[in-house]
Amino acid sequence: MIEDYYGIPQEIRNFFEEDYGKTLLIKGTPGAGKTVFALTLLSTLKGNGAYLSTRVDPDTLYLQHPWIKEKIIADNIVDATQSDRERAMRTTGVTIKPLKYTNVPDFLKAVYTRTEKMTNPIIIIDSWDAVASYTGYYEQREREKLEHNLCDFSRKTKTKIILVVEYTGQTALDYLVDGVITVESDVYEERRLRRMIMQKLRGCPITNPVRLFSLNNGIFKAFTEFSGTEMEIENPLVPDPFPDPGDIRIAAGIKISTGIKDIDRVINGYGSFNLFEGDYITYDILARAVSINSLNLGRHLILTSTKQNEFINRIAPYVKAEYKENIEVVEDIQNLKARIKGEKDIVLLNLEEIEDVDKAVGEVLSSIKEQGCVVMCFGGREGGKGEDLSSVTSIHIKTKFISGIPCLYGEMPRTELYAIEMEPLAQNCFPVITLTPIV
Repeated sequence: MIEDYYGIPQEIRNFFEEDYGKTLLIKGTPGAGKTVFALTLLSTLKGNGAYLSTRVDPDTLYLQHPWIKEKIIADNIVDATQSDRERAMRTTGVTIKPLKYTNVPDFLKAVYTRTEKMTNPIIIIDSWDAVASYTGYYEQREREKLEHNLCDFSRKTKTKIILVVEYTGQTALDYLVDGVITVESDVYEERRLRRMIMQKLRGCPITNPVRLFSLNNGIFKAFTEFSGTEMEIENPLVPDPFPDPGDIRIAAGIKISTGIKDIDRVINGYGSFNLFEGDYITYDILARAVSINSLNLGRHLILTSTKQNEFINRIAPYVKAEYKENIEVVEDIQNLKARIKGEKDIVLLNLEEIEDVDKAVGEVLSSIKEQGCVVMCFGGREGGKGEDLSSVTSIHIKTKFISGIPCLYGEMPRTELYAIEMEPLAQNCFPVITLTPIV
């Protein structure tokens, strides 16, 4: 059971809190994530589920979503094609009985027969387009009659009905149902991007209508909007630093921990020259994490940005007292070499604040070669001052802020698109920063 799962937006959970019947329409093109969303939603609701489908395959359903077994028993997985042939599950031997009907009253009676003994019934009809066609009514007027009766049936029997459809356009059904949600799957920079749009939730205010989501591990997860205060904790405890990946020096050169376990796993740590392009908010999260981790490993941090005072104030509470003096500010980039104390010292360089970029980068590259420091270089948005530096970079990360969520993806090494989340592990602890792939 995943009843306590919070990947479903609060607005939708509020929408289904009442005991009376509700109808929710989930729209989207094939592969957008409609079925996974419907099943995840059902698993979080209080009640007992039934799954009516024209493409039902219980074995596959349980294999892909094992957590749904506790919410939808095999007897409640129904073949909605009116097939006269009862089908048996390949592995369990459970017989899958068809839902038999020939017209609107028969259909509603068949649904009621299936659910009348269920406590707080919740029905997924997947897909509604196919099921409706099996009633024998193909004219638009007759289709609307069926849909009107189904919504009326939901209210009178206090049944929650989730209708999945294979289109995104607007029809009369949008006005009849209590809620309308569209899920979208798109390609962004040759990577998967998923969004949901909450168009209507009758009786419930929608504070954030567009949400980024993932289907990672076969479970729908909408991400909570980033507020900017996730790392601002009163009286925080100093976190234990993550060690560097691999040996001190490997064939690819210096490698240090990013300060985020998930990013270390994905890119095997930062290299000597790390280029970040895109949105500063996401970059700032990454810069704070690596700075805190490196300082707590006893290294020095060198800042060249005009925002250094604000940055220092944000990271200082998470740094051990004996290492807070290891933070230095360099106003003139030409003094950089003299300020580097040892190998793997961290230099934060913001090219957006530098006039002579070529000169600054030349000084930095010289320092990398002679002193072995690690540079975090923010080049701004694509087409900005960092566009010609890809040839000298060890790691090239694109930072994005999508639908209120900080995201990133790697150009070198190439990675999929990830959403960044932060959540305190315990009271006063440094927030755990995780990556979830948008798949």
